[in-house]
Amino acid sequence: MKRIAIMTAAALCLLVQGACNRTASRVEAVAETFLKAYYADDKAAMAAVCTPAFAAWMQENESQVVLPEKTERIIKEALSRTSFKIVSVEVDEKGASARVRYEIKVPYLDKPVPKALKLQLEGRTALVDGIE
Repeated sequence: MKRIAIMTAAALCLLVQGACNRTASRVEAVAETFLKAYYADDKAAMAAVCTPAFAAWMQENESQVVLPEKTERIIKEALSRTSFKIVSVEVDEKGASARVRYEIKVPYLDKPVPKALKLQLEGRTALVDGIE
């Protein structure tokens, strides 16, 4: 009887670990999609993986900033040469949110810059809800 209980507990642990790994993989995939779109300046692709509130916030803030055409071109060029690397994925205990730490390598900077994304989780859905 004790052996059955131990085997059942071990099986449950494996199931829980597998579910956590799937969630972390899903979160990482959404974060990677968002970051690729962000550095390619693809607003539609970014909005597709964001919460409606964060997508609206990004759109509102972008419309408030008007830059000279030359400055905009320089920023887009720098963004296109910026690369990122996901460092870690942390899912909260309740499975309601996650934080993805990543580093960006910016042209002309010697060291990568640490950044983070906040994501909301609901069921099998993960959506970006902020940049830290």
